Amino acid sequence: MFKHRLVVIIELVFTLSAFAVERVSLEQLQSDWSRYSNQTVVITTPLVVCGSFYDSLILAPERLFCPEERALGLADGDSTMYEQIEAHNRAASVCLHCRNQYYRVRTGDIVRGLQARVTGERQLLTGKSITTRHLPQDRLARPKKNELRIVGANIENYFADLGGYATKRTTPEQQALKTRKLVSAMRAMHAHIFALCEMQVGDKAPQMLLNELNRHGGHYAFVSMPMANMDRIGGCFVYDTLRVRPYLAPLSAYQDTTSHYHARMFAVGFEEIQTGERFIISLNHFKSKRPGRNQYDTNARRMQNTDSLMALLPQAVAWFADDDILLLGDYNCYTQEQPIQTIVRAGLADMLPLGSAKDYSYSFKGEAGYLDRCFASPSMSSQIVRVRPWHINADWYYQHGAYRMKDKTLHRYADHDPIVVDVQLQKNEQL
Repeated sequence: MFKHRLVVIIELVFTLSAFAVERVSLEQLQSDWSRYSNQTVVITTPLVVCGSFYDSLILAPERLFCPEERALGLADGDSTMYEQIEAHNRAASVCLHCRNQYYRVRTGDIVRGLQARVTGERQLLTGKSITTRHLPQDRLARPKKNELRIVGANIENYFADLGGYATKRTTPEQQALKTRKLVSAMRAMHAHIFALCEMQVGDKAPQMLLNELNRHGGHYAFVSMPMANMDRIGGCFVYDTLRVRPYLAPLSAYQDTTSHYHARMFAVGFEEIQTGERFIISLNHFKSKRPGRNQYDTNARRMQNTDSLMALLPQAVAWFADDDILLLGDYNCYTQEQPIQTIVRAGLADMLPLGSAKDYSYSFKGEAGYLDRCFASPSMSSQIVRVRPWHINADWYYQHGAYRMKDKTLHRYADHDPIVVDVQLQKNEQL
């Protein structure tokens, strides 16, 4: 009996050893992919989720930033660092094909002890769902009593009229879900002014948003650019009427009211009711890149946008009789690209890299960076108390909301994270 049990135990040990899974670090795996091809391994290196898609995750030992965000000298045509970062990101990342509950996995999550089969260079496969460790969701504290909170946000095609430009695939149910999420996020931000990109121009979409925002005691109003072509992407300011009020008419960078750029680049002067202090907000939405293209795609168009903005600012100073200017919006450019560096070299402070250098507002194909900006004139920059992105959108799977109609969270109302700016206005003695 004893010998029989011993034989069984020995056979079991050999059976288990035949199916033993080799433990390797990611560095070992990357050094010789062919050695581990078609083998199941356990990766001992903790991995960060850099991108989440239908059936795959992009994983790396740390967050990957796009080359245009970090490559110094890029604006002057030096591509050396760009190529180095591009090569590093490609070598450091792996693509895991998995049965992924994508709405539960967040960019930035940690994967430990990943077991998967190596199917090719930088390609892994598992038939199981992936368990990740969520980093704590950051909470946004209220601004102090003597501070104004201003938020710049791309709200991703918020239209009242469905079936028109950029909304052909949007259903009424998805629109209602988006409105609920957006209103929840706006209330949670406790802002006094919202500078919103990608809102349908005119009155209908802003009024639809305000009806929900004011339903439970809010005191918000809006100002947007008049447009002859109402079925376009534009911009809008939503403001708390108890704290601020606009003065004078908005000033646009374009005179043609049939062009959607007329509504994508404009400035409004605001006055703080309690103190009478005034300042200007310029809301700008530059030409987008086409998916998968590098920094030079549509760069000429975005440089035209930059030239128009640079021409608008002195006009705004004269029109609103103030030189405290805050520039917000979606510039569709990362920090080291030519349009951004042109604005900085004109004397405007790029506040996000100064205050949150290792952060981001957008994620695309596993790489993060700042597309959304906060610039300030010299007199305005000294009045900014803090500025930061709030990660409630970019870290979540891109169809998080549309696929989960019962979702009650405020996450992923759009694809960009909002930029939260707290200012403490001071008396301007310069004008």
